[in-house]
Amino acid sequence: MRIVYLHHANVCRGGIERMLISRANLLAEQDGYEVTLLTYEQNGEPYPYDLSPKVKCVDMGIRLYTVYKYSLPIRFFLKRLFQHKLSVAIRQFLDDYHPDIVTCTDKAANELNALSSVRRLEKIVIEAHTGMVDHLMQVKRSNNLLKRTLVKIDIHRLRLAVSKFDVLVALTPDDSKCWDKYIKTVVIPNYLSYCPTCNADLSYEKKRVIAVGRLDYQKGFDLLLQAWSVIEASYPDWKLDIFGDGEEKNSLSHLMTTLNLHNVTFHPSTPYIYKEFLQSDFLVCSSRWEAFGLVIIEAMSSGIPVISFDCDNGPRNIIIDGVDGVLVKDGDVGDLALKIKLMIENCIVREKMGNNALMNVSRFKEEIIFNEYIQLYKQLTK
Repeated sequence: MRIVYLHHANVCRGGIERMLISRANLLAEQDGYEVTLLTYEQNGEPYPYDLSPKVKCVDMGIRLYTVYKYSLPIRFFLKRLFQHKLSVAIRQFLDDYHPDIVTCTDKAANELNALSSVRRLEKIVIEAHTGMVDHLMQVKRSNNLLKRTLVKIDIHRLRLAVSKFDVLVALTPDDSKCWDKYIKTVVIPNYLSYCPTCNADLSYEKKRVIAVGRLDYQKGFDLLLQAWSVIEASYPDWKLDIFGDGEEKNSLSHLMTTLNLHNVTFHPSTPYIYKEFLQSDFLVCSSRWEAFGLVIIEAMSSGIPVISFDCDNGPRNIIIDGVDGVLVKDGDVGDLALKIKLMIENCIVREKMGNNALMNVSRFKEEIIFNEYIQLYKQLTK
């Protein structure tokens, strides 16, 4: 079976890229599967994660991102030109390679229309890694009528584009409901591409809280810092370590200074995050929204509990509130501070939740979720 994964570029060390490359590696090692990672904006950049030598990489060299250097009228013209070039390039690839399944991880209407305009007999799967919640939050964040209208038009175009394909893979049941009026959907969550060989020992305190993610608006680290200002005043011997890179690093550092925080440290993203989990007492996820929450299951697999905002829509599909972690009222900084305080004060509860997290996260093991993809591919090619 020939499977192609179409993604604009595999450059960032993010969850989408990690899941995509991990699955490509697993499939390529299976008998009877040929796997190609197809990109159009790779531009010679190295892949962020190790690739199996059996995975083929092809870049079509269509630099769509360059259109954003121009003003709107020119950008509109260039987008149409680049979309045509992308359609031609995809058509040539499909004609030459004849795949059985094409999986597309991008959900921009232009790119999807380019793919649908040239499809042949191959089955096409759309993977909703960002989720509809990401698009709906753009509407919510838009501060004027014109911007909100444009975003709503984009969502409508996206739904129409998605409806032309065979199946959409959603990460959660909540997200699946947002798409099933337009396309057949299946729910397949992210999985643990790695499970640590040892678990965090919560029988003694490290007095360390960890948070992980891009330093941007979505991840809500500004809310976490506000909550931590309450915590630091009462527990000056506890520290908060935040791992991640992003555009809000300077503004977050300024907020930390404004709040007079001394026990918070920002660290760059690291491929050795499991080592950091093992040296922590619990994880805090302060996201304003999450399509899934890969870092949550990674922390749980290390045996530490997670405190998370009950945001749309991933965390509530992972954490069992009060059993293996804690869900906090969405966006409520005061409640977040209270739940962090309770977790700090109750080491026995932390240890029990950590043990439960280790057991409950087993449903996201690689072999279980990977088999669900195998079954999907087999059904599509019957």
